[in-house]
Amino acid sequence: MERRFLTFAAAAQLLFLLGLQSSTLSINESKLQCRESERVALLEFKDGLRDPHSLLSSWEGSDCCNWRGVSCNNETDNVVSLNLGYWHLFNGLTTAWRLGGELSPSLLGLNDLNHLDLSSNDFRGIAVPEFIGSMKKLSFLNLSNAGFGRRIPHQLGNLSSLRYLDLNSFYSSHDLYVDSLGWLSRLSSLQYLDMNSVNFENVGDWFVSINLIPSLSVLKLPHCKLTEFPLSFSFRNFTSLTYLDLSNNEFHSSLPNWLFNLSSLQYLNLRFNQFQGSMPDDFFNMTSLEVIQLGNNELVGSIPRTISLLCKLRNLDLSKNNITGDTASLAEISVGCAGNSLEVLNLRNNNLTGNLSDWLVNFKRLDTLDLGHNSLNGPIPVSIGKLSALKYLMLTANGFNGTLPESIGQLSELILLDLSFNSLDGVVSDVHFANLLKLEQLSLASTSLAVRMSSSWTPPSQLMIISLRLCRLGPEFPSWLRTQKDYSVMDLSSTEIEDVAPNWIWNLSEKILLLDLSHNLISGNLPATLEFASISILDLSNNKFEGSLPTFSSSMEYLDLSNNMLTGSILPFFRFPLPILSHLFLSNNLLSGTIPSSICQDAELYVIDLSNNQLSGELPTCWANFQILTALTLANNNFSGEIPSTIGSLKALGTLHLGGNHFKGELPTALQNCTTLVTLDLGGNEISGSIPAWIGELLPLLRILRLRSNFFNGTIPSQLSRLGSLQILDLADNNLSGTIPPSFGNITAMAQTHKPNERMLDNMQGNVRSSLYNYGPSGYTESLLVVMKGKERQYIQNLQYVASIDLSNNQLTGQFPKELGDLIGLQNLNLSSNQLTGKIPDEIGKLKLSESLDLSMNGFTGSIPTAMSVLTLLSHLNLSYNNLSGRIPSGYQLQTLDYTSYLGNPGLCGAPLNECGSNKTVFSIIPACADGDDECESEKLGLYLGIVLGFVAGFWVIWGILLFTENLSEAYFEFIDELLDKLPFARKMDIYDEDDEEEDTN
Repeated sequence: MERRFLTFAAAAQLLFLLGLQSSTLSINESKLQCRESERVALLEFKDGLRDPHSLLSSWEGSDCCNWRGVSCNNETDNVVSLNLGYWHLFNGLTTAWRLGGELSPSLLGLNDLNHLDLSSNDFRGIAVPEFIGSMKKLSFLNLSNAGFGRRIPHQLGNLSSLRYLDLNSFYSSHDLYVDSLGWLSRLSSLQYLDMNSVNFENVGDWFVSINLIPSLSVLKLPHCKLTEFPLSFSFRNFTSLTYLDLSNNEFHSSLPNWLFNLSSLQYLNLRFNQFQGSMPDDFFNMTSLEVIQLGNNELVGSIPRTISLLCKLRNLDLSKNNITGDTASLAEISVGCAGNSLEVLNLRNNNLTGNLSDWLVNFKRLDTLDLGHNSLNGPIPVSIGKLSALKYLMLTANGFNGTLPESIGQLSELILLDLSFNSLDGVVSDVHFANLLKLEQLSLASTSLAVRMSSSWTPPSQLMIISLRLCRLGPEFPSWLRTQKDYSVMDLSSTEIEDVAPNWIWNLSEKILLLDLSHNLISGNLPATLEFASISILDLSNNKFEGSLPTFSSSMEYLDLSNNMLTGSILPFFRFPLPILSHLFLSNNLLSGTIPSSICQDAELYVIDLSNNQLSGELPTCWANFQILTALTLANNNFSGEIPSTIGSLKALGTLHLGGNHFKGELPTALQNCTTLVTLDLGGNEISGSIPAWIGELLPLLRILRLRSNFFNGTIPSQLSRLGSLQILDLADNNLSGTIPPSFGNITAMAQTHKPNERMLDNMQGNVRSSLYNYGPSGYTESLLVVMKGKERQYIQNLQYVASIDLSNNQLTGQFPKELGDLIGLQNLNLSSNQLTGKIPDEIGKLKLSESLDLSMNGFTGSIPTAMSVLTLLSHLNLSYNNLSGRIPSGYQLQTLDYTSYLGNPGLCGAPLNECGSNKTVFSIIPACADGDDECESEKLGLYLGIVLGFVAGFWVIWGILLFTENLSEAYFEFIDELLDKLPFARKMDIYDEDDEEEDTN
């Protein structure tokens, strides 16, 4: 589509140039002989230029009219045109050959010069010369993308004959700006004005000045930082305007009504602004319109119906707005005058509803239809096959359902077909592609379509993009793919393939950029080398590939071989440098060996994930080479030694996972330099010493701190409470002592309530990729094992919503800080197996999002706070083995929990334990023992043996009598039946008995 717009503009420009030059030039080289003064002026001009490759080598001799880029008037012999534009004069040469240097004022000696083109050269930021404003006969001036910078001189306003002015600087790296536009209003003959990417930030009168140009036909001011757009004005000269481009600015208003009175306008581009409100239904005056581009704004409401009256309309782009309404408005446009002329219809990213039907066939000339990312539904109509001119069909991300009509196969001009992210199902067969001779891009991703081609089928075209993610292709590998030789993207991830990878799949296209076979059950060995392929992104994760790691070409940027069964040493993989490799995922394999220092050759790495392998040895010390590394994950291997202090030089590091290894020593102080750390996971090692206070003082972005299962000692630093973003704090299984800092109640992120609760997290569990290619700047999905509800759980996509504190299995003393009650977003709190005393504070009732609370194996006394009964989300509670007493607070939640939640508290009573006042204490006879209390453990063992022996003896005494005494046994069972009938759960027992009977009968 964009190419068509550029073609339109280029054609208009070309026609203008031809007309202009035909009126001024009549070249007959055999008769021309330039004036000596002008020849000298041109040579002086050449001397000021930088021309290292002698592009102006023809500028020799006396006849300058035959010099390259010079044209003369055949009657006066005066130079009238100087065309040194790079693309006009030196097309095909390398950009390094562009002209540069200084512009000599000797050009003023060319008295009749009316055409000057220096476009697309490289003048490296010098200012546009003021003397150009003295070249009074100039009617054509093109300085576009020539590398000029600084302020545009006001002297250009003296060029009263100028009809064409191009100062476009879009492709220039130098700033070109204006501080006033008063000079523009003096260009009374100007018809064409292009100031693309010129900075208008300090100009407030831009519209007033341009409005004073009476004959302006083409106005291009995109990327100019314009903010003011007048909604009304009393005088205008825009009656000749045919082309208006104000795209990519900063307008923040409604569309002005006067805009719809420009009856001569053919091209209107206001894309990428912030226009608001609805579109006026006033298009009936704009009968010349061919192109309407209003995409990427904030327009609301329905599509104006008067658009149907625009008989010349070729392109309608309203994409990325908030257009609402159903497809009835499109049906009306299709039967109007516009239906016969429209070629491009782009309504992508709006809120359209309804379905498609036979009105589509009224767009007889339509070659581009983009309705992606709306709320359309229903089936794709069979009549779509009658759009014989269609080249680009994009219906992605809607609610289309049903099967794919076979009539799609009649679209013989189709180049791109994107039906991804819909609810389509059924079978796609050879018939659907039989006549798609020009198809280059195919995306059926994230549908439920079953792609079932016959084994002998050969596609009629060569595809460049093949995206079939989540389609049903398997179980065998699709043989028709063998015929595709030109693809650059192939995504077959999650397609139910359970086959051995065929050898031909590794004969990769020379053009390939991306191959994704992930999340299947593809087996077989990887080839020994893929060095011949120019592939950039390779994802073979979550399969059953075996063998050793192959070698890759230097073009590799993203590599994911995680979750396979690859074996062997990792050393050969790093033998040859991969200079642009940015993402490396080799986790969850069986790789062994040490990480060699040669890994530091790949200094462009953003992400390194080698977790869950069998790697060993000490880490290399060359981490200072990785200045852009954002994630380093080496967890669950057999690494040993100390953590290298050079990791502290990773200034961009956001994630560090070193847990589940054998690292020793103290935490390196150099880590305090990693001020961008978000995740620090060192759990499951042998790290000792105290937890440093600088973690809370110098790592302000930290959200996850996991130091569990190490040998840390000393007190918990109160400075950790300064980590306002902290959501997970796990210090369990260490030798920490002292009290819990009350200041933990100040951790901001845990005091927020806008996170989903645990039930929502359960539904979100899983690593689901939500886009076609999820390879972002970091490209890393964070995951973490969190102990919650007594179990270790893996959190991935939902990790951002978890809030947890685990200080269990330490030697903490003191009381439960009531300030922890301020952490109202907390979902998991575990303080078990410490030496905490005192009462459980009433403030615990404020933890209303809490789902898991473990205070067991401490010395808490007093009653259970009544406020705990309002914790309605609480599904795991453990208060066992404390010294709690009194009645368990009434309230549905606490009574539904298992009785084991309250064991070991002799003074507790009430449901689900015994009723208060009962002499029996069934669940309080087993003593709570502190760690290391051998006498208590011996007493508990004796009690267990007594219970068992007593049970055995009592069992045989009672049942022996019943078995051998018939009358007594009958009386006993009658008594039991009468007792059960009086119990509240008797009916439930009856139901279970009936079910058992029925099951036995069956």
